[in-house]
Amino acid sequence: MKIEDIHAFTAFVKLQSTSLTAQQLGITQPAVTRRIQNLEQSCAVQLFDRNTRPLKLTTKGREIYEQCCVIEHEFNSLKQIIALQSQAETLLRIGIPNSLSESGIFGMLQELQKDFPSVKIEISTGWGKDLLSKLAQGELDGVISTAKEHSAFPKNYSLKIMGALHIRPVVSKTLSKSGISTWEDLQELGWILNNEGCGFRQFLTDQLELQRQCLNLKIEVTGASIQLDLVRQGIGAGFFAQELISKNPHFAQMSIIDVEELNLDVIVYNARREDLSQTQTEVFDVVMERFNQQLNLA
Repeated sequence: MKIEDIHAFTAFVKLQSTSLTAQQLGITQPAVTRRIQNLEQSCAVQLFDRNTRPLKLTTKGREIYEQCCVIEHEFNSLKQIIALQSQAETLLRIGIPNSLSESGIFGMLQELQKDFPSVKIEISTGWGKDLLSKLAQGELDGVISTAKEHSAFPKNYSLKIMGALHIRPVVSKTLSKSGISTWEDLQELGWILNNEGCGFRQFLTDQLELQRQCLNLKIEVTGASIQLDLVRQGIGAGFFAQELISKNPHFAQMSIIDVEELNLDVIVYNARREDLSQTQTEVFDVVMERFNQQLNLA
């Protein structure tokens, strides 16, 4: 059993695409298929139900996938610790979008710093377009960002897809029980949103314009915590990643409104400069892996 086969298997499960898996791993599509077949042979089980489209894991395949994720995490952690333990201090500058800045990443980085005392990790927050601009200008070494589709990915960077976020309208549980359920209801209630520059806010604006409506902005304030508190009080409607708000201690007091016209699914990816040192690249990959685990992206 080879670690390369495990990498190909877990990447394919996450991406559900042989071409995207090949792109992420830097190998050919036949090589992806061959590695997964090698793992099946090593485990002596069928990992996928090949009568389904898209392919679904078998029961045993799901168990093996979960264990492979653990193996990858431990393997990468060991590799990075060995590679970095004796090196001089290295600076790594990473950009995080405002929409993900309250995902617990700063606490996670404090723990990570203990593992890599010789690496100084600097985090910058901002809107996605601004962070990509700083990356292009050499002010950042790498970024986490989001895109609605693959065609929007930045070019000329080492890029990996991390998963997806599901952005949905959110109101207080009380308002939901009182009948708030349509985009017209949400518009009448009014929105609590980030300042201009936020891609999620722009999506809402564009979608409402398709309905011949101007965005009814009730409160403009940057920061998910204060927005969630205002939403919980019933002051207005918010627009959040359900993967993030589900971790909020007051989540039980809020309701996600499933409105097809206003639902937004985005791809979360990371991109880094190609000219990073080996140390910077290795630490960046560890940060991305742990951030992905923090978000539990699908």
